Amino acid sequence: MCVLAVGLALALAGCGDDSEPKRPEAAASEDTYPVYAATMDPVEAAMTFVPAGAKTLAVTDYDEVKSLFGLDDITSRSSPADQSELWNRADKEAAQVSGGLLRGVDQRLRDTYKWGAADVIWEARFTGGGKDGYVIKVADRVKPGPAIKAGVGLLKGAKFDPKTHLITKNTATPDVETWAAQEELVAVAGGPATSTYVVKGCAEGGPKEKTRLAPVAAYSVEFGGGLATLRLGEDRDDLFYRLKLGDQVAAYKKVFTNGVADPATGRIGFRVKSPVTAATLVTSQPVPFAVCD
Repeated sequence: MCVLAVGLALALAGCGDDSEPKRPEAAASEDTYPVYAATMDPVEAAMTFVPAGAKTLAVTDYDEVKSLFGLDDITSRSSPADQSELWNRADKEAAQVSGGLLRGVDQRLRDTYKWGAADVIWEARFTGGGKDGYVIKVADRVKPGPAIKAGVGLLKGAKFDPKTHLITKNTATPDVETWAAQEELVAVAGGPATSTYVVKGCAEGGPKEKTRLAPVAAYSVEFGGGLATLRLGEDRDDLFYRLKLGDQVAAYKKVFTNGVADPATGRIGFRVKSPVTAATLVTSQPVPFAVCD
């Protein structure tokens, strides 16, 4: 019982142990829109590039994924066996809500351009509201220019900033509003985590009967090891009912277990039996804990 209580306490603290919603740390642009800073956590950083009209944001921190397995030093320069171990374990044991954007062209990148998916520090993919796009943070030594010019896989049409080491595609320009300027989205950004999935608005499929569910402006689900944290924003009085809604969906009840709610911070912490299955669920099916009437 003590071990379980400690584990769920960590989940409620967030995968990165943050107790308060974060605000972007960067200075504002001339139009007062927050801009990217290297000190930001991946979700915060990604939000500075996501167009205001986007609907979802999926972020995977591959430094955190590597740390889960004690494989922090693996890069594209590591032996093929070591890289295979990383990806085999990640695919079986880690939540990767963004999908591994460069995995499909990893071999080509390594053979021709001397870098690859193992050099990705974090990646973020956004959808909805127009063109889908992404942000990929790569290691300092990586020079993606030739691969971008050659149009390798998803790199076709992308841009690279050598100062920030960010590869971007279809992101917002600095003079327009982004997710980082929307308080309801920043409030659920969370902290350091293996993976975080953020959705603007509530999930589909609310209860048939009329309830007193409070509105949902945005929510996120973040993963760290075998724990998950749902964030809905502070001061919620409907979290215990939302836990019951989750129990009515068999797929979620099987994977998201031992839920503990914290109304003051608007979070529900879970143990997840399979981080891979849990990540697939939240990115492909409505999250019952985040529905609206």
